[in-house]
Amino acid sequence: MNRSLAVAATAVAVLLGGAAVPAAAAPAPAPASAPASAATTTDIPSVVDVTSANYAQVMQWSHTKPVVLDFTADWCYWCQKQKPYLQKYNTEDNGAWVWARVDVDDNPDLSRKYGVRGIPALLNIQNGQEAGSRLVGFDGPTSLRTWLNRL
Repeated sequence: MNRSLAVAATAVAVLLGGAAVPAAAAPAPAPASAPASAATTTDIPSVVDVTSANYAQVMQWSHTKPVVLDFTADWCYWCQKQKPYLQKYNTEDNGAWVWARVDVDDNPDLSRKYGVRGIPALLNIQNGQEAGSRLVGFDGPTSLRTWLNRL
């Protein structure tokens, strides 16, 4: 099924005149005893750029491990100040959560879907839906670390 989504995303991108980059390589076939939709944590990247083409796949990953949707923009000063700390903490946590970056300029539909009105905004996504509190703005590395520890 993931392969079908990747092929469809590539076809759409070609029709629209762009190039598609799959979110992750097609996973190896699951053992006969495992459900087809089950993903192991080794199949899931620790960092991904979210687009409308791979959003459904990222939501599937949230059933296996927490996904932190990071609504951000290149022009956002506080987003850029927060970014190295997110990278550092994701590395320190050995990819225990997916850092899913959402560029608000490229993905206004996702910003609307989640009602994001200010950035940076971090949303904890588990089991395909928002869980727990949001972290809006950047109040320093200590508050970011505290929020991430609650995932």
